[in-house]
Amino acid sequence: MRLCWIILALVCSPLGAASLDIDAASNKFSFAALRNAGITLGVNGSTHAAKWDAQASRFTLQQAGIDFNATLRQRDTNYLVISATIRNNATKPILLGRATLADGQVALGNPTVALLMSGWGVWIGVKPITPAKQISKTLTQLYNPSTHASLQIGFETFDRINTEQELWFDEGSKQFRATAYCDFEGWQLKPGQSVATETLLIGAVENPLESLETWADHVRLHYKPTVWKAIPSGWVGWSWVDPFKIEQYEAVVRRNARAIREVLPGLGLDYIWISLGNLKDREAGNWLNWNEKLLPSGPRKLIADLKQMDFKLGLWSGAFWLSSRLTAEVAQLRDAFLLKDGKPMTVPHRELGGQYILDPTHPKTKAFLTNVFETYREWGIRYFMIDFLYSISGSTPGSFRPDGFYNKDLIPGPETYRAGLEIVRKAAGPETYLLSSTGPTFHNLGLLDGMRVGNDYGEGRPLDGPGKGFYPGTFVINSPSYWTSHQAASNALAMSWFLHNKLFIADSGNVLSVDQPIPLPDAQISATLFGINGSPLMLGDDIARLSPTRIELLRQQFPRLPEAATPLDLFESSDYPKLFHLKVHKSWDDWSLIAVFNYGKKDFEQTINLNQLGFKKRVVVWDHWQERYLGVHENQIIVSVPGSGVRYLRIAEERSYPWLLSTSLHVRQGQADIESVKWDQKTGEIEIEAARPTGYRGSIFLRIPKGMAASNPQGLYLAKDANDGSLIVRVPAEFDATGRFRCNLKFSSF
Repeated sequence: MRLCWIILALVCSPLGAASLDIDAASNKFSFAALRNAGITLGVNGSTHAAKWDAQASRFTLQQAGIDFNATLRQRDTNYLVISATIRNNATKPILLGRATLADGQVALGNPTVALLMSGWGVWIGVKPITPAKQISKTLTQLYNPSTHASLQIGFETFDRINTEQELWFDEGSKQFRATAYCDFEGWQLKPGQSVATETLLIGAVENPLESLETWADHVRLHYKPTVWKAIPSGWVGWSWVDPFKIEQYEAVVRRNARAIREVLPGLGLDYIWISLGNLKDREAGNWLNWNEKLLPSGPRKLIADLKQMDFKLGLWSGAFWLSSRLTAEVAQLRDAFLLKDGKPMTVPHRELGGQYILDPTHPKTKAFLTNVFETYREWGIRYFMIDFLYSISGSTPGSFRPDGFYNKDLIPGPETYRAGLEIVRKAAGPETYLLSSTGPTFHNLGLLDGMRVGNDYGEGRPLDGPGKGFYPGTFVINSPSYWTSHQAASNALAMSWFLHNKLFIADSGNVLSVDQPIPLPDAQISATLFGINGSPLMLGDDIARLSPTRIELLRQQFPRLPEAATPLDLFESSDYPKLFHLKVHKSWDDWSLIAVFNYGKKDFEQTINLNQLGFKKRVVVWDHWQERYLGVHENQIIVSVPGSGVRYLRIAEERSYPWLLSTSLHVRQGQADIESVKWDQKTGEIEIEAARPTGYRGSIFLRIPKGMAASNPQGLYLAKDANDGSLIVRVPAEFDATGRFRCNLKFSSF
């Protein structure tokens, strides 16, 4: 017998009409491309299957004092929502394992690939589904690039229990399979108590990129997180200066703070970030023991002086680490260490030595960190990177599995992890920007403001000696695949763009370093990445000594704009995403910014489908870094991308009258700098209004159609394009005491 509980056509399903279909005989359900899926619960080491209860319209499991109920309901037309509750009606505690909310066949056909999420700043990417089981954290997006069929399996909630998907190809049945589960990891449910699972979404949206964005929208609606309003920016240095061995850290800080206000005035850089230099002996745990040798003014004086220049001080903190060399602190906090096999767990670190891990649920940890961050807050520190969070996150993901946690009422994983973050959040205050690093991303939602979703891009290291840092250099160049270089940063953008500015600030860029001896093409790659990622930006260069030829690369990055580009080839590229699209809207125009990255040594050609970008008419194209007009195109553009280089294009609809082509003022080419563009057909005048800080100069580029000329060419730079006969005009722009520039230019036909 086959009972259909809900039948609802899915107009967006690539497989045609789809419905939620319950098979009462087999106790399985099907939805879109997920077929014959079961629901199970792991209890006391055994796995039990839930059965369909037609009268109650849910899957149930009732045995040995366990009451397990799973409900399935439709949302909109494209999503199935599954959630469950577990009650212990027995007289003894029960040990919970996996609550599997969907275990079934994926019917997308061959080849099926999946976006695998690591859940932290490690790129896995889009992979074929193989016989070996692959794990994705919280969310996976499956796709068949041949048929364009798509299926999403993701948890809408994930703040209490470890959530995963397992994907594999079953060679016996010749089927692709997927399992989505909440793993309680042996947590005890006490007699008479109930617990809810996390909520699973199964989505049938054809376009996998749109599907990912929709998932983030669902999560945002559920949690309603407060997202930091402004994209943070500031300076951290280190790329070319060693403030530990060569120069005094405070002298470097003060020199660069002054230089930023002189070289980059009015651009909204708010933070000076000191990393490790404030800690006595560079020891994790010496949070309030100020390094008077490197920073002799002390915290209050330095913070006050920076405030005079409109900077806020930021610090690095491995909050849940405690150096094994701090004997007094170790003795004080020993009871609060996480244990493995009854012994304190330690984390080895090449530069910092062995580190004990504080139990995020222990009262001593709470008291210790509350004192630290309340003191920091009273000093006036308003930025922290909370590092090495993988040490307390268990399987959330993480690298360290303790015997248990002090507070056994909390489920090990997200719930215990977030208990630690809550301590820091409350003590640091809502006015302080908190950035996570080297740990979970999803699970910081609502507690931390920014999430490092990639590696230490663009960073330098001090000259600590052979085998440490980048010795004998302070920076690494000429390898896009190096762990601090471009490929990791663009991969981080590709796996986080749909999360950024919806759930949290996704920090895919970290540090921008552009000074020589970085090759100019590499500096342009970095500037492009930050131009399209909407990410926070910390300057890594010594601004006071910056090469004059690289200053404009920095000026073009500010103010920071929040939008992040979409990786158009995320599901098609065989090695790394290369093609990114950012749609820009202003009241006076819409345009597309396209970045094509080439991390190989050989040139390649990239075809850009204009219909995919939403253009139905002919377009004009400008190459930003080459400052070259590329002509009029329709349907597609083919560009040659040099080895170890980037092409960064501005694409806009062709006008039959004079119109803006680009600017050199900002990397978004009109979004941050041009306030309005107006064309008056009657008078033949184009009016442009722009805003930048007082004293700034730059260029505004116009395209004038063939057959028109400037009525008053004085002060204009006029070039006739030899290919289509149009006129390319450079308008020098200099911003007055109010930070404004306005021009009226008249053109007429001839």
